[in-house]
Amino acid sequence: MNIEREETGNLTATLKLKLDPADYAPAVEKTLKDQRKTASWPGFRPGQVPMSIIRKRIGKSVLVNEVERLVDSNLRSYIEENKLRVLGQPLPNHEGVDHNNWEEPGEFNFRYEVGMAPAIEVNMDAKLGVKLPVVDVNEELVDKEVADMQRRFGKLIDVEAAGDKDMLIGDLIELDGAGQIKPGGLMNRTTITMEDLAEEVRSLFLGKTAGDAVEVDPHKVSKGHDDLAKMLGTDHEAVHHLAGNMRFRIAEIKRMESLETGPELFARVFGPEAVADEAEFRAKVKQGLEEMFRQDSERIYKRLVVNALMDQASIGLPDAFLKRWIAVTNQKPITPEEVESGYAEYAQGLRKQLMQDRIVEKYGLEAKVEEITEFARRYMSGQFAQYGIPEPEEARLQEMTGRMLGDQEQVRKIRDTIVERKLIAHFKAMLSPVEERLSLDDFVNLARQA
Repeated sequence: MNIEREETGNLTATLKLKLDPADYAPAVEKTLKDQRKTASWPGFRPGQVPMSIIRKRIGKSVLVNEVERLVDSNLRSYIEENKLRVLGQPLPNHEGVDHNNWEEPGEFNFRYEVGMAPAIEVNMDAKLGVKLPVVDVNEELVDKEVADMQRRFGKLIDVEAAGDKDMLIGDLIELDGAGQIKPGGLMNRTTITMEDLAEEVRSLFLGKTAGDAVEVDPHKVSKGHDDLAKMLGTDHEAVHHLAGNMRFRIAEIKRMESLETGPELFARVFGPEAVADEAEFRAKVKQGLEEMFRQDSERIYKRLVVNALMDQASIGLPDAFLKRWIAVTNQKPITPEEVESGYAEYAQGLRKQLMQDRIVEKYGLEAKVEEITEFARRYMSGQFAQYGIPEPEEARLQEMTGRMLGDQEQVRKIRDTIVERKLIAHFKAMLSPVEERLSLDDFVNLARQA
């Protein structure tokens, strides 16, 4: 097989493939002979069917399969050997294909368009000026975290009237068109959490007591059809077409009574005798928040650095090719207008990935096989420790690790985690970032934009 490359643009090319009969004929003949050995046909014994009949029945399909196999195999080999950094996959260009005669095979010619990744320069310099965003963990945030801990470790008590943070236990009952209980309709005991309701829905229940009934749209006290089905003890299909209000008859009202700040809360959160007083407790709470936010800070910092490097490099793309590739390979039919409307976001994401891949390549930050294996082993070991279960024997642990590494999706996630950690460490070491303290709201907004 002969392959020629014709440059058609800055980042595009056409690969021209030519197959001679010598490329495909031997394999086609072998397949036909193998098929003849077991073929049966009226008037002939098995294995004695004339080759002319075999060729007429399956010759074309065998030829097509072999040619397609050769084209695919040689395309991949050519791309690997010539180190072409293709984007997407080669797309067939049917120009000239009409001249291929499958009935009287001879020379076959094919053309494939390819789009290629641009060369990217990476200049890692502290002058890039990207700051490390850090949440300012102030007393207000500590107060909120302490209040949450007080509720988390509190206890449920019965109350008379419903408040805006209570849980209502009662019967959710289907009604007919006249607002009466529907005979044979849906009915189930369930729980409604006041905090999860929109304000206008919550107001319907505020102040109600056990025995009261409220008529409410069931879709407004649930989080979708699956959640509503669970509340009613039925399946998704049974609630899909529910319309109108249902009746919620309150049986009990529960409230989470917060645990007071003191030795019991200290011990529940950090363990016995780990904290001496409230000041030390708050200090440890603050430290925990800072450590929690630190991981988010580093991830955002990594994205900000990649964005800054990407802007600096001005990465071009073979846009026309990529738009065609999206249209051709999309699982569902897609219009040119739909491709155009979503292309800017797609292209930006691709540029970010190309920049990150180039950094990983230039600085040798790829995850090694032994790193992936060790990560998986530590993960499996950590699962036992998390639930207080003794770690299994080494042979058993290796077996479980092996099963995990047999799942390519798991391997991909592990690789991405390792690479992300390496990128963060590399950026911090190379760029020596200055910390920028932000309010939690500003930090969240930055995370959404980065």
